[in-house]
Amino acid sequence: MDFKKLYRELVRRNVFRAVVAYLAVAWVLIEVSSTILPTFDAPPILLKGLIYLLGIGLIVWTGFSWVYDLTPQGIRKTPEVYHTSETRDLNSRRLNAVILGAGLVAMLVLLAGSFWAGSRWSKVTDSSPNYRIAVLPFEDRSANAEFEYLREGLAEDVIGKLFNFSGVSVISSRSVFQFKDSDKSIEQISGELKADIVLMGNYTITGEKVDVKVEVIGTKDNQVLNYASIAGDISHIRDISFEIGKRLQEALGIPSTESWERGGIAMRQVNPEAFKLNALGKSAMRYHTGQKLEDITRYFEAAIELDPEYMDPYIGMAEAFVFDVNRGYMSPAEAAVKVKEYALKAEKLNPGSGEVSCMMGIIHSFAYDFKNSISYFEKALEKSPNFILTYQWYPFALILTGDFQRAEELQEKAMLLDPLSSLNEMLLAIDYVFQDKHDKALALIDSKLAMDPDDIQMIWMKAVCLADKGLFDQAYETILKRKKYLDTNFISAYIFAKVGDNARAEAVLNEILARSKKQYVPPSQIAFALCGLGRYDQALEQIEEAFLVHDQWLFWVVYTSLMDPIKQDPRYTSLVSELGWVKT
Repeated sequence: MDFKKLYRELVRRNVFRAVVAYLAVAWVLIEVSSTILPTFDAPPILLKGLIYLLGIGLIVWTGFSWVYDLTPQGIRKTPEVYHTSETRDLNSRRLNAVILGAGLVAMLVLLAGSFWAGSRWSKVTDSSPNYRIAVLPFEDRSANAEFEYLREGLAEDVIGKLFNFSGVSVISSRSVFQFKDSDKSIEQISGELKADIVLMGNYTITGEKVDVKVEVIGTKDNQVLNYASIAGDISHIRDISFEIGKRLQEALGIPSTESWERGGIAMRQVNPEAFKLNALGKSAMRYHTGQKLEDITRYFEAAIELDPEYMDPYIGMAEAFVFDVNRGYMSPAEAAVKVKEYALKAEKLNPGSGEVSCMMGIIHSFAYDFKNSISYFEKALEKSPNFILTYQWYPFALILTGDFQRAEELQEKAMLLDPLSSLNEMLLAIDYVFQDKHDKALALIDSKLAMDPDDIQMIWMKAVCLADKGLFDQAYETILKRKKYLDTNFISAYIFAKVGDNARAEAVLNEILARSKKQYVPPSQIAFALCGLGRYDQALEQIEEAFLVHDQWLFWVVYTSLMDPIKQDPRYTSLVSELGWVKT
């Protein structure tokens, strides 16, 4: 075969141009189809079918272009010899126009597809994976005890800025800060916290200058996602924490939002001494060892005095009073006044704050107004989806309105946000006990005790669960495993009486009564001890008092079997009817 002759004939018949024109048009069709078909959820086989069809069409078109030409008179059979070069040139120009036009259309389709794909990428980024982030305490390389507070204070400030992000789960400082001064590796720490991302750093202070170095590490492959060296003046410490947060944001590809800047509060300069006092107050509340309320609040009060426009100490004060109610050291009715005072001051500084909404929900819970508290808690979840306190208080409002399933979901989320604190497991176990799901409660408690046999909260909760099942001997044995603290607890008095050790039960009751003369003691706790000893009239008097002061331990009276001996008394049924709490 004479290939040169064949080539010249292919050129003469414009076969090459025809093939290029066909490929250009086919490319446009494929690009358009690959963009449009997925939008309508078309099956992938349609696009594959189109490509196969176009491949077959190329063979047919190549043969067609050998035989036929595009002429001014339409499609005509290609002559053996062109009578004029004008006809051949016209055919070539038309094919060139098809090629150029198809090329321009293809470019436009590619550009449009790129913008559309970019839009889709942005949407994917908005709903990015729910990263679990751990912000570790910073390392102090200054060898100056004066600035030790920044180790936790700086990390806590970054964590606070992440409260408002729904695309991430920020692990609570209560869990993360357990690794302060730890010699464990990043792999070990992230494994225990189940963290996808770890932010760690160190700082050096020279005079008034702070030099902070930060690494954002992806724990899956230990890859450094972002590294930053940030320098600034100690008086602008919040600018530094804000910049650290932005670096974390950039490393994860989280879109910039208004909530990141918290209404501009984050960028306002804060008195550095007030920042220090606020950090010390949070540390005192986190590592409390039974100290009085004033030992915690004095830090926040001093911070507010130095910088009245600094929002965080107001939230700290509100949390401190809530914390004292949890400890049973203050009545909810008394605490509500103080919590509201400081929450409203924080609201003025940062309207719409999720933390403030949580506090308002707690205030309504203190007043037994659980239906109205729910709207505040929902707003808190929307505005600050990583604020742990919401997940610890909201479930009780849901339980008392009968939504146990939603309560469990929130408590499980709390365990993810604060994985190393047994408090959240205890709250979930309480939920189970209130529903008479004792086996689930005991399984959860035992799993926690397997990791820490001396966990006093879990030991106490196990004793309560066993007592609620009527297994008083086993509950008694559980208490004896950890005598310290538990031997003077109101549940212990109840259990001692139920196993026949009345002398010991009376001793615990007398100690509780003596303590109640010096400080607030929840009346419900006294009622449990009295009920165990069979002093039902006195127990009812305490329950009526509990109702008046909005004692949160009254939940336990209604939702457990421990007080069953008095539940037929008209005084009790009248009170419960007024509350509207009915155990289903």
